[in-house]
Amino acid sequence: MSLRRHLTGLAATGVLCLGAAALAPSPAMAAPTGCTTWLSNGYAYSQCTGGTGEHSVAVEQWHPYAGPILVTGDWKPAGAVSSARLTPWTVKRVWVNKRG
Repeated sequence: MSLRRHLTGLAATGVLCLGAAALAPSPAMAAPTGCTTWLSNGYAYSQCTGGTGEHSVAVEQWHPYAGPILVTGDWKPAGAVSSARLTPWTVKRVWVNKRG
């Protein structure tokens, strides 16, 4: 068998292995649970106590001329705190975005 055939076969095997790995299921993630939000000193915070996914604090504020302002924090794993710096305008609502 020629070297070219060996290399072609080896390349094909590698592609099949990588494709199978990409289709394999990933470890299960559960959306965060036990989430709370709070505001303090110009920041919004969220923390979730359960689950294995991630969460992010989100805030809708209102500017009298520009309208709604959306402020979001970084995605953090359950147990960690997500924070976002607020603008000086009125806070309309605060919630937790979840993924996983």
